[in-house]
Amino acid sequence: MNVILNLGIIILIGIVASKLFKALKFPRVLTYVLVGALLGESTSGFIHTDLKSIENIITIVSLAFIAFLIGDMFRLSDIKKIGTKAIWIALIQSIFTATIVATGTILLAKTSLINIPHPIPTALLLGACAAATAPAATFMVVREYKAKGTLTNYLLMAVSFDDAIGIILFDVAIVIAQVLLRNEQVSPLFAIFAPIKDIVLSMLVGFIMGLVLSKTLKFFKAKEQKMMFAFTFILVTAGLSQQLNISPLLSSMVLGATFVNFGGNVENIFSSIETWTAPLFVFFFILSGSDLNIKVLPQVGVIGTLYVLLRTAGKIFGGSFGAFAINAPKEVRKYLGFAMLSQAGVAIGFAVFIGNLFPELSFIATIILSTVIIFEVIGPLGAKFAIFRAGEVPIKEERL
Repeated sequence: MNVILNLGIIILIGIVASKLFKALKFPRVLTYVLVGALLGESTSGFIHTDLKSIENIITIVSLAFIAFLIGDMFRLSDIKKIGTKAIWIALIQSIFTATIVATGTILLAKTSLINIPHPIPTALLLGACAAATAPAATFMVVREYKAKGTLTNYLLMAVSFDDAIGIILFDVAIVIAQVLLRNEQVSPLFAIFAPIKDIVLSMLVGFIMGLVLSKTLKFFKAKEQKMMFAFTFILVTAGLSQQLNISPLLSSMVLGATFVNFGGNVENIFSSIETWTAPLFVFFFILSGSDLNIKVLPQVGVIGTLYVLLRTAGKIFGGSFGAFAINAPKEVRKYLGFAMLSQAGVAIGFAVFIGNLFPELSFIATIILSTVIIFEVIGPLGAKFAIFRAGEVPIKEERL
């Protein structure tokens, strides 16, 4: 089978599967990952080797567009409604979750239960992956039950910022892991400031590119030209970030955030890009799922179980601690963490990125892709529990 035919059939299978599994309330992202697992090398081996050879390019391009679309959530007008409180909650619970997962992984590595290769880099990367939350599932639950109230307001803002913080933590973990895995002798100051330098430079590149895009887009009148121009800027920003050896995720997210605040009427641009890139995302998530090596699942059972338990505890208690720290209302302290358990697209992208950058840590992709299934089931249930217990669901919706 030639590459083009193979690509078309793969995307077709993903679309049909998402339609079939819709009745079972399966998130589309999860469906695509499962399809990829069935088509991957460890099972049927259906995906053409030439397609697998460009996985790194597909990963970076897809994550750049996902990060750009996340930037749409950083509208200053929306941020002002809640102030900085929700941002602080998101920051505290993300760091808390990452710390809990990383610490637990290191302690597990010191036992005789399982042999964890390169325990410190593994712990840091797993912790960074744990911090990311999937906002789509949470938004869906809130919309489905028409929830309104204090908890809902804090929740929507907190999950919007959660992935952004996750990207920053991930970039820090990547830089530190590179230093440790290369066995380079570096000073403590370098270990601290190297991630900061990369983050600042990534944000600066994204901000400058976002300003340029905002000021030059007005010279194009046709909707198609505007969309293509913005599309090109995302690719250039991601490529430039690669060239400078900084984060294409963070720079693309800042590009989107800058553009949404300085670009004027940009809703059509974001919706057009989201529509145009839909097939790319289908292929990306299927390709991500193909890295799930089902044969090694028993070997990651212990660390996978620990990851699920620690991330769940981190999100629940971290959310409560963050809400307590900024003196948020009682219902926010009690229930916010339960509504932030979902994990999908960004974490999957992290896992694939780790597998491509550190082949010796490819087992991390298996852990994340396996546990995403669990979190995509318990995540919406946790969100439903939170908004119902907080009393923010209309009575008529409770009876449905």
